[in-house]
Amino acid sequence: MTVMNLILGLFFIGLGFLVKAVPDLIAGYNTMSKEQKANVDIRGLSTFMRNVLIVIGLVIIAGNFLSRLLGFPMIASSLNFIIPFVGIPFAIVKAQKFDHNKQGSKAKMVYVVVGFVVLFVTGLLYYGTTPAKIEINGESIHISGMYGIELKGSDIQEITMREKLPSIIIRTNGFSFGSSNKGNFRLEEIGKCKLFLQSESGPYLVMIKKNGEKIILNRKNKIETEQVFENIKTMINK
Repeated sequence: MTVMNLILGLFFIGLGFLVKAVPDLIAGYNTMSKEQKANVDIRGLSTFMRNVLIVIGLVIIAGNFLSRLLGFPMIASSLNFIIPFVGIPFAIVKAQKFDHNKQGSKAKMVYVVVGFVVLFVTGLLYYGTTPAKIEINGESIHISGMYGIELKGSDIQEITMREKLPSIIIRTNGFSFGSSNKGNFRLEEIGKCKLFLQSESGPYLVMIKKNGEKIILNRKNKIETEQVFENIKTMINK
């Protein structure tokens, strides 16, 4: 289990206990008038929200641990998105039963917000898992998509291929879902680096810039990764 998985799980668990202790933190309830709050079963609502958030946190932690233990790291990295994606809309919808105020347009708005969240997360996952395009134009390399970058061939000090990579310690500013890892990460032995990974198996192309920055990428299959390696190596050796 990575540190980020543990932190995220503990965050949801802590949030669960917090909303039970301070119900005014619950979105929607905190903006109600005194009269409206009187028509809300706040004890039941805060208990329900606490339980849902704690379950989300525990499932993230246990799911990541078991998935990696059983040799399914792709599933493990996906749980950070899937569990909140399912659990939070469920909590928002089910929480309405504790509100005994007249619902009317307010209830419709709740479903609109949930629908928007679902569409937004779905779009984010689609964009994040779309393979980055790697284009070599003249003396520059352009990696498009989420966390895309452009670098000059003259900035690359070393380019190598590795069959295996050390484990990810933490995602500092990046995207992880299934076999897709993009953005800034910290790896064991390697340290800070920028990843553009589409497969959890090698080979991996490793570029080290003159300023020490490391960029690691691969494609969905070995042949494509090797072809990208040869194209970049040819460019920088001209």
